[in-house]
Amino acid sequence: MYKNTIETVIAKQDISDVIMRYARAIDRADGPLLHSCYWEDAIEEHANTYNGPAHDYIDGAMARLIKGDVMMHHVGNMHTEIEGDTAWVETYLVTFARFQKDGEPWDTLTGGRIFDKFECREGEWKIAHRKMAFDWNRDEPASEGWCLGLFKPDHPETIMGCKGKDDLTYSRF
Repeated sequence: MYKNTIETVIAKQDISDVIMRYARAIDRADGPLLHSCYWEDAIEEHANTYNGPAHDYIDGAMARLIKGDVMMHHVGNMHTEIEGDTAWVETYLVTFARFQKDGEPWDTLTGGRIFDKFECREGEWKIAHRKMAFDWNRDEPASEGWCLGLFKPDHPETIMGCKGKDDLTYSRF
């Protein structure tokens, strides 16, 4: 039976911080922050869309992400098994993204899991290899009513999320 030690609890927190940083970085299209989640020699297997060096994947995705529409990654259950300086991590993920289809906005909601091999090098945990498993998906035409009109996106007091450094993530208050 697995028993946590203070070292494994700290390692799990460090690993969790990397996963949360990844979600923030991908949603805000923050390339440097996204790079900080992976080792330089890390591998990214992103379904049928990419399989290769993680940093090359990030560099190629940034131009699309910064110009793209809204995207949000919700991190769920996380299971971590630590074996020395290696950790095997399964993280449940629900993603929302808006894409254009024939000039019209479509919303896609996807549930899946990311499987990461983390490595601790010189006391720091980062992703060394990532694979994905897709469990379900729903695509439909975009439909925003903002709580039946309660919220008004164009009102000057309404803060709308955005990509890049103008988002509240970076400007705070």
